[in-house]
Amino acid sequence: MKRKMIGVFICTLLISTVLPATSLMNETSENNNGNEYWALLVAVALYADDPQQNRPLMLEEVDDFYDLLLDCPWWQEDHIKVIKGEDATITNIIEGLKWLDEMEDEDDISLVYITTHGFPLGVDIPPADEADGTDEALVSFWGFAYKNLYIWDDQLNFYLNRLESYGVCLIVDSCYAGGFNDPPNLNIIDRRFHTIKTDNTKSVSDWMEGFAEDVSGQGRVVLMASCEDEVSYSGGFAPYLIDALRGYGDSNIDGVISAEEAFFYTEPRTSRQHPTMYDGFPGELPLLTSNVESDSNKKHHEKDFIKNQRNEKTSFSENAKICGYVTDIDTDQPIENAIIEVINGDYWDGYWNETISDSTGYYSINVSAGGIMMFASGKGYMQERLEHFAIQENEVKWINVTLKPHPEEKSKVCGFITDSETNDPIEDAYVFLEWGGWWERYWNETYSDLAGFYSISAAAGDIELYFDSNGYIPNYSDEYQLSDFETLWLNISLTPKPPENSMLCGYIADSETGFPIENAMVYLEWQDEHNNRIENETRTDVSGFYSMNVAAGETHLYIYASDYRDKSTYRNDAQGNDILWINTSMEPDIIQVDLQKPLSAIYVNNNRIMPYSKCIIFGNIEIEAFVHDFWFRSRNDDAVKVEFYIDGVLKDTVFSEPFTYTFSEKANGEHKLKVIAYDEDGNAVEDEIKVRKFF
Repeated sequence: MKRKMIGVFICTLLISTVLPATSLMNETSENNNGNEYWALLVAVALYADDPQQNRPLMLEEVDDFYDLLLDCPWWQEDHIKVIKGEDATITNIIEGLKWLDEMEDEDDISLVYITTHGFPLGVDIPPADEADGTDEALVSFWGFAYKNLYIWDDQLNFYLNRLESYGVCLIVDSCYAGGFNDPPNLNIIDRRFHTIKTDNTKSVSDWMEGFAEDVSGQGRVVLMASCEDEVSYSGGFAPYLIDALRGYGDSNIDGVISAEEAFFYTEPRTSRQHPTMYDGFPGELPLLTSNVESDSNKKHHEKDFIKNQRNEKTSFSENAKICGYVTDIDTDQPIENAIIEVINGDYWDGYWNETISDSTGYYSINVSAGGIMMFASGKGYMQERLEHFAIQENEVKWINVTLKPHPEEKSKVCGFITDSETNDPIEDAYVFLEWGGWWERYWNETYSDLAGFYSISAAAGDIELYFDSNGYIPNYSDEYQLSDFETLWLNISLTPKPPENSMLCGYIADSETGFPIENAMVYLEWQDEHNNRIENETRTDVSGFYSMNVAAGETHLYIYASDYRDKSTYRNDAQGNDILWINTSMEPDIIQVDLQKPLSAIYVNNNRIMPYSKCIIFGNIEIEAFVHDFWFRSRNDDAVKVEFYIDGVLKDTVFSEPFTYTFSEKANGEHKLKVIAYDEDGNAVEDEIKVRKFF
């Protein structure tokens, strides 16, 4: 009887309540006559029930995109709607598209930016309009918890077709964004961007199906982060697109950046994926005015940027040891000269060390107490990657490793390596081949001979190659798939390195204290106008200062330091015979806590029934806290306790995972649930939610 009463109450509640749009949706703007710019920006980034799928970089990118628009006089704050995180439900995204439809008119330009996970559905939802029989979908906040809560291409196209704007730009940053058939390879328009090319390009006229066609309404430009059959990497597309819209994409130097210009700037720079574009707009679709900050970094190089206090670090003391045996997984025979690599401490702020096994397969390596990552590999074997583990002071940890032989190498890659300017052969050029993927892979290497010829064996499967020689810019190949007994000819030309007659330098400081960050890794990606790339790295000293020589060209920095959030800078250009100063601050990466349960949904006796605009609870509920770092890597070991509050009253303190508390009191009405997590340094973070509880 009680269950029946609850069911009737839920039905009544659903019928009588209108689902509100997200609070982030601002309704202050009214449609005005004249040309106006309107935008809907969506970053899902967080996913219910599956924090491993979270991509916090999406949140940073959409915020940067929002700030970039507001820097342009064409855009106004009340003309931009942002939906992100747990607010990025299907209901709210559709409400956002409806808002855009209500506000824009035929004199306007509309922009829709969506970043989330994407996937092929495997079915063609009516109308049956897909030649390959499958639609493409974008995942919402609830998309991993409920497999039907996604937005698919036909649905998105329906709302875009309602827009009256004379210009519409859709930007999709997701895996499989390119659709269902190979999109046009726009590299054929300007082949100078890539030094290695295959001949499998298609003309634009050959591209008749796919996601871009689904959303290719009149006067519309669609920018997609990847092809139909490839993944899109977090941070692999949006930063370059933002650089383009900052002004670097202004190829005709008219002070205006169009959607088309943004694509042609972004496409060659996304090295791990292949963006695609549909252009159905007559002429070029203007999006922003140029906003490149010329020479701004040079004006802020004084040491006063950071406070004059040393950031003391504890030196590594290798008083712990890891040892064990390396054997063949099939024969149990010892493997001699297997390479054991150890990352001691934080991934970036720790250090690498390695050793090799002896004739009995035995290895031993000293390490410092703390977190450890370990890799094992050997000639003729796959690499084995061990999960992250901890080791204590003076502990001896035995870890035996088994390696799997790699497949038989029945195929080969060969070719000639020459100087791109003189066509002369390059002797002793280094050739490195990687086979497989992240979890199952191996390597092979060789050198070119006097004639510049190289030949390297490989097993059937996916391969990539790297070519390098002293005084030349390294060259990375595309990914190829080898068949058994295949010989792949790949001739390569290497470009001489330009003179590194400039200097890149700056200070790295704590964003909260201003104190210098010592031993931070500063990783540089340099490239020129032909997309030739050079990588370099250095570390900061005790004053937080770093420097490295650099050639004239564009630079992108990636900065890593223990206990800080990873930091990347947008494009800055180095000039010949000059100094480029790039100072930056980093945010401490203290623990984070999220209420994993309950969420905005309806719960009955601790079971979630369905997502909802509010949190409605019938009966008992188990409150769950998830402790992590900013990048959603688990940090439960760093949380010394989690406190559970109801309406400001402390109900329980939990000192180890799982961090849960059962709210079993009969307390009809509105309540506020809050959790506070503490780390070993005394930092406290919290999360809360308002709920309505019955029974």
